[in-house]
Amino acid sequence: MQVGFATADITPGIGIYLTGYGMPERLAESIHSPLKATVMLLKEGECEAAVIGMDWCFVDWDLTQDIRRAIFEAAGVPEKNILLCCSHTHSAPHTTYMRTLGRVAVDPENKGIEYVKQVTPAIAEAVCRAKASLRETVASFAAGKTETGVSRRGMDKNGNVAGFIADPFAVYDSNMTAVRFKDAETREDLGILIHCSAHNTAMGADRNISSDWCGVMKKRIGHYYNVPVVFTNGAIGDVGPRTNRWMAFSKECFGYSAGGGDGVSSAEEVGYRAASDALRLLENMRDYRSDLPLKTNTVTITLPQEPPISEEDARKIIAQYDSRVEKEAEPPLDYQLAKIALETWKQPPQPEFKFEQTVVAFGPLAFAPFPFEMFSVFSLRLRKYGPFQYTLLTSNTNGRNAYMPDRGAIACGGYEVTCRETIRPYVLKPEAGDLAVAQTFKSLESIS
Repeated sequence: MQVGFATADITPGIGIYLTGYGMPERLAESIHSPLKATVMLLKEGECEAAVIGMDWCFVDWDLTQDIRRAIFEAAGVPEKNILLCCSHTHSAPHTTYMRTLGRVAVDPENKGIEYVKQVTPAIAEAVCRAKASLRETVASFAAGKTETGVSRRGMDKNGNVAGFIADPFAVYDSNMTAVRFKDAETREDLGILIHCSAHNTAMGADRNISSDWCGVMKKRIGHYYNVPVVFTNGAIGDVGPRTNRWMAFSKECFGYSAGGGDGVSSAEEVGYRAASDALRLLENMRDYRSDLPLKTNTVTITLPQEPPISEEDARKIIAQYDSRVEKEAEPPLDYQLAKIALETWKQPPQPEFKFEQTVVAFGPLAFAPFPFEMFSVFSLRLRKYGPFQYTLLTSNTNGRNAYMPDRGAIACGGYEVTCRETIRPYVLKPEAGDLAVAQTFKSLESIS
């Protein structure tokens, strides 16, 4: 197999709207660290695939298709074999057409969409450079534990999930996988892949443009080996950065924050911890293999969905607010969501949600991409039962559809569960995550 790497600087200008945290009109005032698109191009025979680590919070399906089309036209890589893997930094522009239901103030001028269109040629050009640099490769693989992330579903003393409090004793994906690529003939380092799981939110809701902790990690590793570093984020849905920021919401709810950190110090703290874990894996690599067959498979994943509330409940909520809603500057969110739900019930039903998934595998490693913020149980299950030694679930890849909680998390509630209602008029049924993983297993098995 051949591999090539390249990096494009996609840092926006000051003044652009920053996404995340539900904060309207959070305009960028400075730059902490540049945003990058880092390309790993894989080729064997006629098969080509591109895995691109994007320093974005997310990118929706419509923009994904535009970017992939531009890459195909420039570099010839099949559109279906291009994975845009977003790091989920909340210190990047609002790179999506999608709006949070009930809120219209975030990026009202659509500067984020304009920005994506402006930087798309640079991303495509980086893929061309990666293709021009293709070399026969050998690779070494390693996996270990990391304290980059921690479960952010900590409960208060009454058993309520609240506040993004860190719970190091809860089940979460604490695995890190590293791959080091060398030239097959000269044994020169070509590039590095790092995969682990944690919300990329250590910077917190300040006004810096930043690649956040993963940018700190990539910079440290990249300087050490003098090669590009591709980062793909895993099961971020219930995993936050492990910060030392103490939060006390009340006497019943306190602990270390696994939501947002306190700025640059937190980003560097988490980033250097991740880099240290990765460097230990990389420095202990001894065995390099050349048998790296490249395979891809594209399928349509089909999942059951339904409106978040019944038609009867929607009417009750609307009736409750109708008498006073005209007096308020902005109607309550419950009221707005009920209005949307009622309109949804009047339309022909859409019982299924579908998305395109391309699994990409080389040697013992496979990428399993999802356009959701996936919960840890799904990543752990794919890792345990998948046909590849290293099965890497990637969240927020080729689309954005909010969280994918497991059935247990849905029963416990919390922000991630209710947030689903504000993204689309439909929510996936509780069994959707299990069905998505089952269909992914079949796709992986078809190329193993």
